[in-house]
Amino acid sequence: MKENTGRRSVTFTGASLIATLILGLLMTTSPADARSNVRARHLIAGTRTTARWVGAVNTSSQTAVNDGYWADYAPTFSLSIGWLGGSLLGCLPGLNTLLSTGATLSSLNYVRSLAGLAPVRFSSKLNASAQRAALIMAANNSLSHSPSRGWKCWTSAGAAAAHRSNLALAYPRLSPGQVIGLYMSDPGADNHGAGHRRWILNPFSTVMGSGSTSTANALTVVGPTSASQPDPSYVAWPTAGWFPNKLEPGGRWSLSSGLKSVSFAHAGVSVYDSTSGRHLTVHKYPVENGYAQPTLVWQMPRGFSKTDAYQVVVSGIRRSGLGRAFSYAYPVRLFTPSH
Repeated sequence: MKENTGRRSVTFTGASLIATLILGLLMTTSPADARSNVRARHLIAGTRTTARWVGAVNTSSQTAVNDGYWADYAPTFSLSIGWLGGSLLGCLPGLNTLLSTGATLSSLNYVRSLAGLAPVRFSSKLNASAQRAALIMAANNSLSHSPSRGWKCWTSAGAAAAHRSNLALAYPRLSPGQVIGLYMSDPGADNHGAGHRRWILNPFSTVMGSGSTSTANALTVVGPTSASQPDPSYVAWPTAGWFPNKLEPGGRWSLSSGLKSVSFAHAGVSVYDSTSGRHLTVHKYPVENGYAQPTLVWQMPRGFSKTDAYQVVVSGIRRSGLGRAFSYAYPVRLFTPSH
């Protein structure tokens, strides 16, 4: 197992300053739930692909994507994180309101549905340990997947959860939707591998957990899995088809494979404006393994239109056991959600 263990800290001089910091988890394996293995003992995760989840948002319909955005995602930004009974001075983890936790889960499952993936659920046990991890990060104004015993408000449960979670700090406050939006955007020079996004879009995940203070979140993404979950051949972000531009990740686009045997190490990516046919100049990042599924990440050019349609072509994809490389092409139709 490998892990991104770097400590990240932030300092703020203005009370109204809005800033964010996220730290992604890097592991070579995602442990499976024993019960899931019994049910799917004849399957090995990432060795076969399926159709999209039958209940997924129909991304070929702008109306369906728009309606889902307003029903399951947009409302989560106006809610408070709902941290009850917690204290940084007293090292009390507290808890999140049911409304807040439900909103975080709703936004999480909306982005999974856009990608054709089955929903996950939160467990009270993972929520409680994630809450302790978030407390550690907030109390120290820092992020680490391996906080030492010298950290304020350290607990073994919180440290263990930090080891299996996406972590975020945001000032002056967090909202449930903002948490998922941050992880899916994966901003910053340390996140070229889009690891937060890839853990959230792990096809095999079945159970996660979330805990937040007013300024910190821990989203436990390494937990129970099942190889029998729907596993589309490719998962793009932005997703193929209609895509709400409010979720466009600052130009940091990605394509993941449902097969563990696929390699993007020598792949190339081309993006074209679907209207004019103009070729856009993009920057491909080095492939980083260890974050859930094999993935290629690239940066769109500065100032590109977020209300246009694009054709993405990824070539030079290789798969173990096949002597030839192959390509995958898909359309992305960005639009502004209307209500």
